[in-house]
Amino acid sequence: MTTAEIAMPLDARPTRSRNDSVIFGLACAASVIFVIISATARVPTYRINPIFLIPLAWTPYWLRRRLHLHALHYALLIVAMLLHDVGAYGFYQKSPLPFSWDILVHYYFAIPVTLIMHRAIAMNYASVLRPWQAAVVALAFMMAFGAIHEIMEFMTYLVLGEERGMLKPSTSYFFDTQRDLTNNLLGTLTALALAAVAGSMRRRSSDGARLPAVDE
Repeated sequence: MTTAEIAMPLDARPTRSRNDSVIFGLACAASVIFVIISATARVPTYRINPIFLIPLAWTPYWLRRRLHLHALHYALLIVAMLLHDVGAYGFYQKSPLPFSWDILVHYYFAIPVTLIMHRAIAMNYASVLRPWQAAVVALAFMMAFGAIHEIMEFMTYLVLGEERGMLKPSTSYFFDTQRDLTNNLLGTLTALALAAVAGSMRRRSSDGARLPAVDE
């Protein structure tokens, strides 16, 4: 998969019906997988995850026109949700990676969210915002989303306690919130870099196509 394919140039628009069908199929498949993971979860708190993840998976589908949602970006988002949800098998407590599973999830999650928002902002406000301004807005949106998530984690701890809440102060990394937001930032910057490279490649291709043929 090339950088251009990941970032999806703004003018790379698949047939609407095909794009919608792929997104619909991904949402259906993800919903089923969420239920299966919930039923087989080793961590009890993940058994209610479908209540939150299924609506979260379908919301981009319902807003696909307004977001100018591309199926590839949506597929990357579903992967991000699944990476979080397989924490039901204890990956957050004992990561199969040489580093914390939480680092991977927060870094990767920011990439599809940023790509989706950057595309939506750039296409909806092309006449108002310059490319760098669309990137700044996408950055601000993703970091705000990350901050809200951290606040929600803290609220679940206050309301439900450590056993049932999302935040586990007695076992979590001391700088968990700061690390999460830092990885959100790194993921966002990665996505914007991909979009910038893809945009540069697109412009070069477009300029090359406009050059007059030279007779030898």
